[in-house]
Amino acid sequence: MTEPSEPSVTGPSPLADWLDLLLRVAGAVIGVWGGVLLSFYGAFLTGFKIGTVLVPISLVLAIAGNILLIWFTYQASGHKFVALIPSLVWVVLSFVASSRTTEGDLVLVDSNWVSVVYLLAGSITIGLAAYRLILPRRR
Repeated sequence: MTEPSEPSVTGPSPLADWLDLLLRVAGAVIGVWGGVLLSFYGAFLTGFKIGTVLVPISLVLAIAGNILLIWFTYQASGHKFVALIPSLVWVVLSFVASSRTTEGDLVLVDSNWVSVVYLLAGSITIGLAAYRLILPRRR
């Protein structure tokens, strides 16, 4: 009677490791680029009006967009702290948009209530999503 041979245990190939790393880095880069675009579009849409009424479409972008960015980057990179980088980019660029340039240009106007709520709602959303992502869940 012959004894069964043991299966050879081999890890994933080095090519598969490199492809996995490349996809994770690409996912993080796409997430950061999404943070840049979300910040620009959201900041410029704070003054969106229909007639004379301000339409707070940028608030939807700030809340839903940041949640989706964090989720996408976490799924793509698999790392919790890398998932927060696009939101950090959003915060930095949004607060830069709220300061005047040397020419006097200002994107987020102080007298516009949508601008103030845009910064507040986006920052709170990022804080809550980071809290939920980083802390372990109770069972």
